[in-house]
Formats: sequence, C-alpha cells, structure tokens
Amino acid sequence: MLTNLTLAAAAALIGSGPSASIAPTPIDPTPIDPAAAAAPVTAPVTASGLARGAVADKATAVSLSTSDDLFIKATYFPPKARSKQSPAALLLHDKGKSREELEETAEYLYKRGFAVMTIDLRGHGESETEEVSFEDADDDDKKTMWSLSSRDIEAAAEYLADQDGVHASNLSIVGFGSSASLAVRRALKDENVRAIVLVEPELETFEYDVAEGVTELGGLPTMVLSSTDGRKEARKLQEDAHEANGGLEYVEVKTLKCEKEELLAEKRFPSTLAAWLRDQAMPRK
Repeated sequence: MLTNLTLAAAAALIGSGPSASIAPTPIDPTPIDPAAAAAPVTAPVTASGLARGAVADKATAVSLSTSDDLFIKATYFPPKARSKQSPAALLLHDKGKSREELEETAEYLYKRGFAVMTIDLRGHGESETEEVSFEDADDDDKKTMWSLSSRDIEAAAEYLADQDGVHASNLSIVGFGSSASLAVRRALKDENVRAIVLVEPELETFEYDVAEGVTELGGLPTMVLSSTDGRKEARKLQEDAHEANGGLEYVEVKTLKCEKEELLAEKRFPSTLAAWLRDQAMPRK
C-alpha cells in the first residue's frame, strides 16, 4: 500500500531532491488532485472548524508540494502588519492527530503579531491519501512516514520565508507531543529557527531521542511546556541539556496545573506560549 514511502525512503539515501514548490489552493475535503494543487489559487478558510471568528477572512488554505512530490495541506495566517517584517511560527500536530486541533493556538499567535502556519503532516488529516495513510500503515511504514515528514516541514519553512512581510530568518517551531522530535530535527539543520517550543513532548519517537537532540542544540532558546503529569520529565530534560553544555541555561520549563489531556484547553496555555515566543522573536530593545 505504501510504495510511495518506500520510493521516498530510497530517494532520501541519494539526496533530498529539488526544493519544494508551493501552490496555494482552497480547502477541499476530497483527495488532493496534483494538477489542481499546482494551480495558483488562494481562498479564505471557510471550511467547518477552520479559522473561526474575526480572523476567518485572514486565513488561507494552501497546498505545499514537497521535494518527494507529495501535497501537504496547510493553513496560513499572513502577518497583520505588512509594513514591517514579522516573525513566523510553524505549529506541528502530534502523530495520529491533525492541524485542526491547533486552530485556536494559531489564531492566538496571529493576533499577537506572528505569521502562522499549521500543516497536516503526510498521512494525517487532509494530507492523507489512499497510498499514504498514517492510520492504516504498519509500524515500519509509520516510522518511515514520520521520518519523511521532515520534508513537509521543509516545504512549510520555505513557504513562510517567501511570504511578503515575513522575516525569513526568524522562525519559531512549536511541536506537540511526538512532533517534538520533528521540531528538534528541523532546528538542528535550519539556521533560521530562532526558538522552539516542545509541548508535552514525547521524549522518544520512533527511536529518535528528543533529549539528546535538545542537548545538541546547545544554546538555541527552547521551552518545554508541560502539564503536571510531564513536569518531572521536563525538568530532567532541562537539567541534562544544561549539564551537557557546561552549565549554559537555554532550556526553560513552564508547567501548567492540569492533566496532560487538558493542556491545550487550559486557559493559560495560549498566553504562556505566546508570551515566551514574543520574548524570543520580538525582544524588547
């Protein structure tokens, strides 16, 4: 079923392929037609559950073409102020989830001065196809699919950097759960990443050691935002990273008094996230 993944994995051994091309397209619940996705069409997000409220007409549905020729559905909030360069924030959902659960967080960051993008990683949400489905994949193919999701993030980062009013070298990445692994991996290879936030991070995802990756970041501003359930692991990650880097303190831990399942709904979650990201991306002079 996942022959595309097998071919993509082989291609990864040879090279990353051509740079991702990007083409906006309206949200459509039907499977993505590559020919249609290539057309330069834009539209406000109006589908049920997407970009509600006062900013609904500001959000745009886009399709991102990856270097291995998959089409990734995304939602983009352009910067409110076009007269200056705004920082960008890329939000990554947990495995088995979709960008839909990050809508309110994206809107909150948009209202506070960020250009924001959420994406459905390959095999998830509206990026799922018959050939590439995370839910239907076996364990080996899920591992391969998750690793190749780094190409989805690359396409999203390139899109953000090319947009009017966006500061191309001021990108923050927020990884939820198992996407902490993807956020760390991207930060290690992309010098334009200014800061990362790991929300209730899964510390080992498909054999990738997130704590080891954070240690390798060695100074990049990093926040671990956890529930009371994850506080102990977050503190351990912080201590190990600082010790491995000669006492350099670059990992901050913030804990909200709620259970893991309630973290996204906790009323202080968006303000805590936004305040820390603004301090990193928009430091006061």
